[in-house]
This record gives sequence, structure tokens and C-alpha cells, in this order.
Amino acid sequence: MLTRTTNSSLRAELGTALERLQSSLTTFTRYLRSEARDAWAWQRPRGPANALTPHLPEISRELTLELLSQSLEDLKYTDGQDPHESRIAPGIIVVPEEGIALAEEVNRSKRSLAAVLRAMQGRTEDGVIDQRTGERGPRPLREVALEAFYFRRLHHWQATRELVVLRMSATFIGTPEYVGFSWATCREVRRTSRETLIQQLREGRSAVDNPDRYDRDISLLSKLEPNEPLAIVRPGHTTPKANIAWPASDGKAARYIKPAVLPLVMFGERLPARLRKLPPAPTPRHFRLARVDTEIEPNALIETLPAHRYLPHVRAAKRAEHAAATEAVPAD
Repeated sequence: MLTRTTNSSLRAELGTALERLQSSLTTFTRYLRSEARDAWAWQRPRGPANALTPHLPEISRELTLELLSQSLEDLKYTDGQDPHESRIAPGIIVVPEEGIALAEEVNRSKRSLAAVLRAMQGRTEDGVIDQRTGERGPRPLREVALEAFYFRRLHHWQATRELVVLRMSATFIGTPEYVGFSWATCREVRRTSRETLIQQLREGRSAVDNPDRYDRDISLLSKLEPNEPLAIVRPGHTTPKANIAWPASDGKAARYIKPAVLPLVMFGERLPARLRKLPPAPTPRHFRLARVDTEIEPNALIETLPAHRYLPHVRAAKRAEHAAATEAVPAD
């Protein structure tokens, strides 16, 4: 029989994970400052900017490495930082093979911390809930434990997001010949159905004082064909991405798209021969090319949820996919 992990053991694991992460980051950034072969860092515009705003003048190698190292060590909320804001530091750090190993050790430390924090979810522990009166009561275990290790302001995402180490394959590092940065917005799309939404709206209408909007939406959904697949579409965040190309091998060129909110770590002696730097700001939405592979109608179908219909020519295919997935689920 498996024993349930206790709060005290999780606190001890958290302390070990925080210490390991700080140690691995310190080792890596100290190495970067002295041994990195080359580097480039995106500089945030100092005022209003758009995609055509000129890049700021390049800064020295030493200052570039200092800024990138500080961004990697930035694990806590800073004064004035919005609760939902994550600091970004697009760039590239070029290191020899031993630097790749140190970056991967940082990632192992981040995964360990993330695992402990996940294990603490839903757990509580007695702690001070009113600093003025000293009143105690149940508080989230994670908050109590982080306070004990002087990490009350830990930024979960900044602390656990992993470095992107550029590898041509799982067994070969290689050096990319091209890295192109751009801003990308990927919306969140979740498949659902007419019946699921009707049930969800019926449950929601009972909790509001004026259910008229819910009634109108339920009526509209009821007029659709049974089991029509629909999509819940929520706006995504605009974040930096990097398009990486490797020298052709066996006649085939390898290309990958990677997140670039932190500096990419690559093997080599210098920056890629072809480097497209990240623009100061995203391209205005009305200047972007429309996607030709879209399957979803642009306007929401109902008011109370961001539910969209699929385009007429793809509805039949989506309905068949939904039916196949439903049949594949075994009965209880």
C-alpha cells in the first residue's frame, strides 16, 4: 500500500527543490558570464513602439550576458509587476557543450520544483491568517511553506518555465544556421457540442438574477442539429516564438518552432549566420495575413459563452470525428 505524502515531507522537498534550483541557476549564470561564446538580447522599447520601430543600438557582450543572466535568476515578483504578468527575455546564448549540460541541469531543477508545487495543490496547513491580530487558521500549504523559505513572492511560471536548449535531434546537438524571432498569438480552442453547452447554460442560469440571456442562448442552440460540434474560443497571449533551421542532413532540412520567452541556449562559437531579431512590438492585427486553414466562424454564436460554429464545409467532418471519439470511449 502506498503511503500518503505528509505536509512536512512536502515542505522538506520544497526546500530541497528551491535550494537545488538556486544552486543550478547560480552555477549556470556564473558560467555564462565568463564562458559564453556569444549572445544577443532583445531590448524592450523605451517608449511607444510598433513593428516598424527601429531596434535600439546593440549593447556590449558583457552587458548582454549580464541582462540575460539576471532574467534567468528572476524567480520572484518584483515591485509593480502585475499579478498576471510574466517577465520575458527573448535572446540567444551561445555556449560550448559543457554549457548545454549546465542548462539541462537547470531544467531538471525546474521540473523538480514544479512537481513539488503540484503535489501541494489542494493541501492546507494551519498558519497566521490575520497579521494584525495573529489569528490562525487553515491556509494553502504552498503559501505557508514558501513563506518559511523566504519565497513568499515566488512567481510560479517564471520559476518553473524551462530553458529551450536547441538540439537538432534527441541524440545530436548541432548548431542551427538560422533563427528567426517573431510575435505569435495562439488562441485557445476547445471542442464541445450543442448538448454539452445547453446543459452548461441550464446549470448557469439558475445562479443568476436575470436569466434572459441564458434563455435566448439555449433557444438558439436548440435550433442546431443534434450533436453539432462547436468550439469554445478564447483569446491567446501574444508571445515571442523562434523559427529554427538546421543545416540539411541527408537532403532534408530540420525546422522547429520554439517558445522564446527566455533566451535560447545553443551550441556553437557565434550567433547564427542568419538571425532575424524580434521586432520591438507585434505587427498590428489588421496588417497580419489571414489564415487560410481556419475552420471556425469568426463571430461567436451566443452571448454568454465564446462558442463558435465550425464553417459549413467542415461541420460534417467534425461531426464524424466527434462520433468516432464518443464510440471509442468504453461504457462504465
